[in-house]
Amino acid sequence: MTFLKNHSALCVLYVCFSLLLSGCSEPSSQGSEQAEVDVAKYPWAKEHKNHPEWPMEIREEVYGDADTFSTPRLMFWNKYKYSEVRTLWSSRLDGSDRRRIIPEEIFTQLEPAGLHPPSRSPDNRYIAISGYINDRATRQLYDTKEKKLITMSGGGGYPWFNWTSDSKNVIFYSDGKNFNYHVPTGELTPRPQIHHSGAAFLFPGDKEFLAVKHDGFWIHKFNGEVVRKVNFGFPREWEMKNHRISPDGKYLAFMTHARPKAHFHWVNIANPEVKHSEIGEGNGVIFSPEEDYQLEFVAKFSKERSKNGFYPSKRIIRTKNIVTGEQAEAIVKENGIWGLDTLGPIAVTNLAVQGR
Repeated sequence: MTFLKNHSALCVLYVCFSLLLSGCSEPSSQGSEQAEVDVAKYPWAKEHKNHPEWPMEIREEVYGDADTFSTPRLMFWNKYKYSEVRTLWSSRLDGSDRRRIIPEEIFTQLEPAGLHPPSRSPDNRYIAISGYINDRATRQLYDTKEKKLITMSGGGGYPWFNWTSDSKNVIFYSDGKNFNYHVPTGELTPRPQIHHSGAAFLFPGDKEFLAVKHDGFWIHKFNGEVVRKVNFGFPREWEMKNHRISPDGKYLAFMTHARPKAHFHWVNIANPEVKHSEIGEGNGVIFSPEEDYQLEFVAKFSKERSKNGFYPSKRIIRTKNIVTGEQAEAIVKENGIWGLDTLGPIAVTNLAVQGR
């Protein structure tokens, strides 16, 4: 009887020991499988090593997705690691939730004109792009819903795309002439000419344009009639460049160069005295959707050298109140995901959600 009890006890111990061994070995095997990453398929595995929360697969922007378009978004050019083709991407204002808007294949057909910024429709569906197809200058729309290009016109020169608030019309220049493309019908019609020296902006409300001049700006009605002229009185040799306007139409920002040191300025369009200026070109600066604020995307370097002799840096967003000068800094999120380069914003889009 005692023998049977001892034998039973030994059997139980053996079974438990076997289970323990199998239980220990299986997760180890699964863990090693999970750790193996196909570097040929995911060349950005190194960048993701310390960020398990980053997906290996590139996120795609889906037109109409409620979560994606629940906040204003940045639009920017970039390319993933080892890609030879840049395309358009979007993210939240803090750099998170980065998504590819247009597949790279589109830009093997259309060579974008690098200095001409694309412009997205207020409803987020269309993006107006200037570029070349078969070496011929063209103005194109990319439809993010149907995922295709739509030809608006031929012609070159700086386009200065402007969208009407209903997303039905895109206004642009082609070979120096002003046109209106009606998206629902595909009709292209000439518009009254509004001459400018570097930029033309349609104000919110679709009633007036701001046309930049050599050292100031003119305000035009939608039909082209001039209603106001502003002159800053800059020396003739200075040049105004890199113009941008705030989403609410309140501020104009620009750079003056061809002077000993370039300066970046912003003026209140209603009371346009050049009171705000700082040394620099204003690179990486964009107006925030929040009134009186700008966003600046810059590299901040450490004051101490690392072991390899370099000064480490991190990408930050500097938020500045234009009126008070108050500033705050935050680290750009998802910096390096998929091996993407530095985030250099073109525009803030999906502004309608700010009002909601």
